[in-house]
Amino acid sequence: MRRLLVAAFAVSGLLSFAAYAPVGALGLKVAPLQYKTILKEAERQQGFVDISNPSTQAVSVRTSVQAFKQINNDGGLQFYDDKQVQVGISVELEAVELGPREAARVAFTIDGNALPEGNVFAAIFFTIEPKQPTNGVGQSVRVGTLLSVVNDSPGPRQAQITDFDLPLLQLDETAKGAYRIRNTGAENTGFYPTVNVSSWFGGKSAQIESSLVFGARERSNDISYRTGYGLHRVEISHGNSTKSQWVIAVAPWMLVAGLLVIFVIGIELLLLRKRRKSTHGRTSRSKRPTS
Repeated sequence: MRRLLVAAFAVSGLLSFAAYAPVGALGLKVAPLQYKTILKEAERQQGFVDISNPSTQAVSVRTSVQAFKQINNDGGLQFYDDKQVQVGISVELEAVELGPREAARVAFTIDGNALPEGNVFAAIFFTIEPKQPTNGVGQSVRVGTLLSVVNDSPGPRQAQITDFDLPLLQLDETAKGAYRIRNTGAENTGFYPTVNVSSWFGGKSAQIESSLVFGARERSNDISYRTGYGLHRVEISHGNSTKSQWVIAVAPWMLVAGLLVIFVIGIELLLLRKRRKSTHGRTSRSKRPTS
């Protein structure tokens, strides 16, 4: 079994808290925020999610499972009930009681036999049951862990790089910019496209994993690639899809020195032009005939 990979992703709550929320406001933390795994044929796999209550109040936490899909090119997700996913991904506890600043580890099981073959995307949610305080305002919080599961065969994976934005002038030996990549597969497919980045000349190639992108959607990803100082042509590719950009990488002191040299050369050219005009004027007066 391949090892599990953990990345970071935030799931929005039913009610978000502002930065100036009062002390003791209800909250809930989970880790990991995203769980990625690959199942062999008919494999059952167990995982864990750690939940903690950072507040000073006891809370009742209810668990649930939903599937999700990408609904726009900004990475927005839509969660929905799917019976097959809810059967194939089961949480050990339906409810958890957490005291003030208390934590718990909740187990879950992924059953490859019960899930559809290919890519499965789901979320395990932890919801604080609403309570009605004396001021009449209830609090409800929902956070969760996103699951990206490849069940046996990953299915078709096709993507195209649609844009590569890399500023020409880079004030560092590491070029920074962004690229957009589109999943050209069916709408029910999704994966994390890996792009290859290289530069001419002499640059070492690097592989970068892109954000999750569903079929018929695209995502923007930041890129940071070490080129070294000088003139470079940076190329990014996925399969047969390729885009490239020229960059000039200089240190800030190099830029200042270059501008200073240009300034000095400009002053010298202006002085030379002025001297030539002055010499030409004296020559013209000396050649003027006397009466």
